[in-house]
Amino acid sequence: MCCQPPSEVDDSNVLYESNIKNLELCLSSDNEVIITGGEPTLIGNKLFDYVKSIESILPKTNIHILTNGRLFSDLKYLVHFAEKVKKNEVSLGIPIHSDNSLDHDIISGVKGSFYETVRGLQNLGVLGYNIELRIIIQKLNYKRLEKISQFIVLNLPFVSQVSFIGLEITGYAEKNFNNVYVEMSACSIILINAVNKLLSSNIDVRIYNIPLCLLHKSLWYLSCKSISNWKKTNIKECEKCLVFDKCCGVFSTSSYLSSEIHSIKKIQ
Repeated sequence: MCCQPPSEVDDSNVLYESNIKNLELCLSSDNEVIITGGEPTLIGNKLFDYVKSIESILPKTNIHILTNGRLFSDLKYLVHFAEKVKKNEVSLGIPIHSDNSLDHDIISGVKGSFYETVRGLQNLGVLGYNIELRIIIQKLNYKRLEKISQFIVLNLPFVSQVSFIGLEITGYAEKNFNNVYVEMSACSIILINAVNKLLSSNIDVRIYNIPLCLLHKSLWYLSCKSISNWKKTNIKECEKCLVFDKCCGVFSTSSYLSSEIHSIKKIQ
């Protein structure tokens, strides 16, 4: 379901040099820089150099690294990372796809990735890194959202935030649409219960990429305007919606938009 499938060409060096130059165009008032990929940890020392470049050019900006977290299960890499990137310098966004290895590994496409990810998370937790745990909602895991929340409470209670994320239908998600897409109406009660389980254990929760009209009103206060402006579009159903300004909107990059999207004309 990855929205950014691997390229057949290794363009990491070209993109790295381009991103270094683009840093100089950033405004000093920017609140956050997100490093994503691909998998950022695979570029080795260049990741550490890039973090230092951001800190030099944008000293007041938060740095958020999106990673699958698997390399942090390797103690040698973990020590190297901790030496180069201090815990107060970055936060990390790491996905967990299920509460068990079978489902997680099917979704990630890599056998053994569940145990590597969990070990990586626990290693980072021991060192005190700020971790945002990400759960991308899809057909292969939505029925287990409550169990995933319970797994987090029992095994990963140190995470600073859990984010439930709607699926962007592009890349592999478009290719495997029938296997991964699920309407939010099928998830509603399960998501409410999963969220409440985390909140009752004092774990912060946020919801990304799900329009308010598809989200139960009891969860609206957790919803974020998360879709980047260059990826966001407006559709006819949104034009007269009373909560348009508070909604994340919809992806312009998605090849499919839910038939359940509607204009909210009355707020009870």
